[in-house]
Amino acid sequence: MRQPPFSPATEVSDDVRSRFYIGGAWVASHSSRRSTLTTPSTEEFLLDAPLADETDAERAIDAARVAFDKGVWPRMSGAERAVYLRKLSAAVKERLPLLSRIWTAQVGAPVSFASMFTPVAPAMLDYYAALAEGYPFLETRKTPQGEARVLGTPVGVAVLISPWNAQLPILSYKLGAALAAGCTVVVKSSPETPLDALLLAECAHEVGLPPGVLNVITADRDVGAHLVASPKVDKVSFTGSTAAGKQIGAACLARMARFTLELGGKSAAVVLDDAGLEKTLSALIPFSMPFSGQICFAQTRILLPRSRYEEFLDAYVAGVRSMVVGDPWDDATHVGPLSTAAQLERVLRYMDEGKKEGARLMAGGIRSKQFERGYFVEPTVFADVTSEMTIAKEEIFGPVVSLMVYDDVEEAIRIANASDFGLSGTVFTSDPARGYHVAKRMKTGNVTVNGLEMAPNVPFGGFKQSGIGREGGPEGLDAFLEYQAVYLPQA
Repeated sequence: MRQPPFSPATEVSDDVRSRFYIGGAWVASHSSRRSTLTTPSTEEFLLDAPLADETDAERAIDAARVAFDKGVWPRMSGAERAVYLRKLSAAVKERLPLLSRIWTAQVGAPVSFASMFTPVAPAMLDYYAALAEGYPFLETRKTPQGEARVLGTPVGVAVLISPWNAQLPILSYKLGAALAAGCTVVVKSSPETPLDALLLAECAHEVGLPPGVLNVITADRDVGAHLVASPKVDKVSFTGSTAAGKQIGAACLARMARFTLELGGKSAAVVLDDAGLEKTLSALIPFSMPFSGQICFAQTRILLPRSRYEEFLDAYVAGVRSMVVGDPWDDATHVGPLSTAAQLERVLRYMDEGKKEGARLMAGGIRSKQFERGYFVEPTVFADVTSEMTIAKEEIFGPVVSLMVYDDVEEAIRIANASDFGLSGTVFTSDPARGYHVAKRMKTGNVTVNGLEMAPNVPFGGFKQSGIGREGGPEGLDAFLEYQAVYLPQA
């Protein structure tokens, strides 16, 4: 079944289309700059959205600062904040079909993918509501001379920067934790995907979130840099490229601001020699190319045992070739377009690099010839890839997978760890205990045995150049707190 394309003029309000949300009100941008969005599948015009300048950024920061320094939000109990989080979650749930459609319209995520992952947002808000109700923001510990009261206090004003590829689910990790902790926030929405964060602001306004607690602007990197460098900002939470993350980390360190970075990935799927073929492929094929590979946890390096290399290779390639490339509005589509023309050119360059460096092309490797317009490429599989090849080292962010061979488990672990990144990973085996022993030796923040799973109560984040800090779980809330110890003498 095919859904009708999204219409900004009729499906979202004028406020969401053309304004920012600052200090509890919808305001026009100070700037005349615009971000022009096109539909990735047709290259047709979608929307002109306002882009913030530094004046807009300062207005948002000041609103958050006043709300934190003088407002009620950081002075509420965790249980009181939880009431608002649950109301916000309920408002988001009412808009899930619309939010899913916005994701498809803005960046071409297939409707099947978008509808599966959009519910992450209310789930995270509900999780942090429940956590806030019973979180030990105050803990008393005995000391030799009396007691110490350890207070977890909100860090202050937090800037939240989420990427274009999955802005709403990723933002929900940050926002749920920040609000539960008692922070006030400025959300910098991506110029490629302005609507979902602003629709979230509409939800916040509807449920009566106190003014200044949530502020949303759409801004480019230059204005983002201004937000990050502001002395009025206490914390930055960023998800995006490793290169941008390093710049943000350096800017925060220059003034000792707190920061969390969730960055790039080059995740490895280790298939052990006892893995069942059908069960492995049923999980591996969709999670090696989710959303045309434009997702940080994509399993883009698949490590196969030499004893079963050709068996798995042939079956995997056949499975990839059976994937439907097409209209993202069609429920049958597995692989939609890439998000932008620039992303298309980037992926094609990596395909050419793989061919030049001697990898064996098994499928794809070209721009799709099925469509006259749109940023489509064929799902691509390279075999006989080594760790020294560019396609095995760098994050491509496209439907390009590298198949690699190993002789024993020790070599598999070495190959999996031979990366500058360490965000995600999987192990496939008929023996979960064996899989666990392999998984815990992988230098990566998140590993799933026989599948790919993420849960609200479990931390997500990376080793090495995949980031600093964790989001999700109690660890995610803790990242928005400062701890103060007050020692009291024995009574």
